[in-house]
Amino acid sequence: MQGAGTGEVGLFIDLENIRYSCLNVYQIEPNVSGFIEKARKHGRVSVAMAYADFSEHPQWVRRGLDVAGIAARDIPLRRFVREGQERLKSSADLHMLMDIMETALDRPQVSTYVIMTGDSDYIRVITWIKNRFDKRVIVAGVPGTISADLVMAAGEADHLEASIGTTSDELMPTVEAIALMVKASLPPTGFWTVKLIDQWSRDTRNGVPGSDPDKSNAISYMLRNGLLRRYKTVTEIREVTISELDETHELVRRFIGTAGLEFEPLPLRCRACCARNAAEASACAGCGAAIVRAADAPAHPVVVAQETPEP
Repeated sequence: MQGAGTGEVGLFIDLENIRYSCLNVYQIEPNVSGFIEKARKHGRVSVAMAYADFSEHPQWVRRGLDVAGIAARDIPLRRFVREGQERLKSSADLHMLMDIMETALDRPQVSTYVIMTGDSDYIRVITWIKNRFDKRVIVAGVPGTISADLVMAAGEADHLEASIGTTSDELMPTVEAIALMVKASLPPTGFWTVKLIDQWSRDTRNGVPGSDPDKSNAISYMLRNGLLRRYKTVTEIREVTISELDETHELVRRFIGTAGLEFEPLPLRCRACCARNAAEASACAGCGAAIVRAADAPAHPVVVAQETPEP
């Protein structure tokens, strides 16, 4: 087995695991260009691939991978219905496993494998390439989300730390512009989702300032601090999670007031039945459930959709 910094390196990125882990742990988007720099520390990178359904991620993520020389392996989610609800199943991890195995078999000059994930599903392939092909394996995941057994199987770790990015104060113009965009506009669906907010914020016609990562970080800030609230609802087709401004939030009220827009007369939405209620309501007029205000609500983490096993 060759030492550190020698030989060729293969970089394999479980993008969904890494991106959502960064959002959950650091509350910021990952530094995509930093992926290749991490791998270069261990030798010359001759294989570099990232796996995800890229329709589920901002366009700048794929562009950043392209600029860094990382091939984007687009693996669409598989959709099926169980108990009347649409479910999603990702097979990106299977494709990544197969590419790691094919590289070990077909490209013997690759002596070091940098595996970016925290998922224990990769333990078997890691032990296989180590034991059968005498390869060096380095796990690079987000601290706090990594399987201890995965690191033990690899024997080495070089984890991804939070990069120094835009501060909350610097994000505020972007946050304000997104809040006003959501307040003043309505997409064709009749409701906002996080994905639609993200897409619209990148449309130059909407005048949202900042880089694409800044816009994603601004949306994460709004979710985490309660400027945006999310509610599950069922349409004629499937269950969706809608997003809307919490107009009882101090910052949202300041943005709307400064822009001279009208406030929503029924700004409080019941978490139990989604009915709207007046600002002074303590219980929902529709179902009687207690109303939770922004000041009382827990912090809003970035929610990662969990895969559902196939029936």
